[in-house]
Amino acid sequence: MGKTIIKCIARFMLEAEIPLFVGSGQSTLLKDALVQKDANGFPMISGTTLAGVLRHQFSKHGNTESAANLFGDSKGGDTGTGSLIKVSPGLMMLNKTQVSEGLLVDEKWDALKAQFEHLPVRQHVRMNDKAVAEKNGLFDNEVIFKGTRFVFELELTDFSGKNKDNWDKILKTVGSPDFRIGAGSRNGYGSLKVLQVQKMQYDLNSEMQEYLELSSSFNAIDWGKENEAKAESVSSSKTHYKLKLTPDPFFIFGSGYGDQDVDNTPVEEEVAVYSETGIEFEKQSLVPGSSIKGALSHRVAYHYNKEKKRWAGTAEAKVGIQNEAVAELFGKAGKNVDDPKAGKVFIDDIFLTQEKVKNDKILNHVAIDRFTGGALEGALFSEKVSYLNDDALEINLFAEKEIAEEYLEALEEGLKDICKGLLPLGGMTTKGHGIFTGSLCIDGNEIFPIN
Repeated sequence: MGKTIIKCIARFMLEAEIPLFVGSGQSTLLKDALVQKDANGFPMISGTTLAGVLRHQFSKHGNTESAANLFGDSKGGDTGTGSLIKVSPGLMMLNKTQVSEGLLVDEKWDALKAQFEHLPVRQHVRMNDKAVAEKNGLFDNEVIFKGTRFVFELELTDFSGKNKDNWDKILKTVGSPDFRIGAGSRNGYGSLKVLQVQKMQYDLNSEMQEYLELSSSFNAIDWGKENEAKAESVSSSKTHYKLKLTPDPFFIFGSGYGDQDVDNTPVEEEVAVYSETGIEFEKQSLVPGSSIKGALSHRVAYHYNKEKKRWAGTAEAKVGIQNEAVAELFGKAGKNVDDPKAGKVFIDDIFLTQEKVKNDKILNHVAIDRFTGGALEGALFSEKVSYLNDDALEINLFAEKEIAEEYLEALEEGLKDICKGLLPLGGMTTKGHGIFTGSLCIDGNEIFPIN
């Protein structure tokens, strides 16, 4: 009797809890970074992206040696090993049952293709400590709609059944809150949740024919039926900070565009919702995680400088990525950075439904001529601002465990400042907008205010 060879297969359906940015490396005259798409023009997640994230997360939980065995180890020469795991690309679901697989020529998908030709575009501007845009700090990128669903497959060749425990750990990794895909995962992108997982196992000594007859097509799977095997989720390895905030009373995260009524409107973005008839798109208000991160990073620099007795206006006071706490918590990169590093803080985008937030309050502004007391010509400006129907805005922030205490203290002081109303969020903060007050919880335990 030959050596036992087991084929383990798992097919996942994932849903984007927040937008994704899986870059293609391409740009246009109007956009700095485009999303990776398949031959049909629908977003996709490459297999190398999925494999890289899986390997990284699997290794972080103390499985470095097993990761080299499962995912391969390219040491060079004759000592390298190939991967025992095959990872398919993540293909988009066109409705609740059909996947964008192969070349689609049916005209019924044309309207959906047109929708995904014009993905949401996120504009970013890097601000300095004086709230002024830095040189070359403006850029934008496409993102994939929140709510978009993808399917992908993992296959493990398990010799003698010795990798069963590691296979279970990998499946749990996909269901972990730490499993984030694509770029910008520190800026509000990339979190996914598992909706379905279908697991199969074949002993090739006795079930070779069944394995060969298994269809490789995702469209051969009945994704519409109730899932029999839910993904096993694991707790996050990160510290979870949750802010519950009440605005006082208005706030605005601006779109940079006006409408027929005003010069500036709150930013809104469409969200994909899967229905029985296909995919519908619902417009929701957006609080970008990158905007919160920008404000918080400057406040972290302030608190860290204060702790180190580096006073404003002196050469010792460090701001931006020159500040040790900012570099450690939020990362640093750029052409002039010799030692780039990824940040250790993740802030999720926040989406607010039309029932939760209203954007119909119009405020008018006018600059007054100090000599005549009249309005300056061309100085009339109007905007729509947001206010909540519900009582609280929730902000979720995650920090990796291995952060030095002095940096965490600066982060937590900055978060407390938001809760105290001392650190406004969003735009027009000098006009009184964006002041929030509320509470701060760490891993479910409220630490501010202190009762």
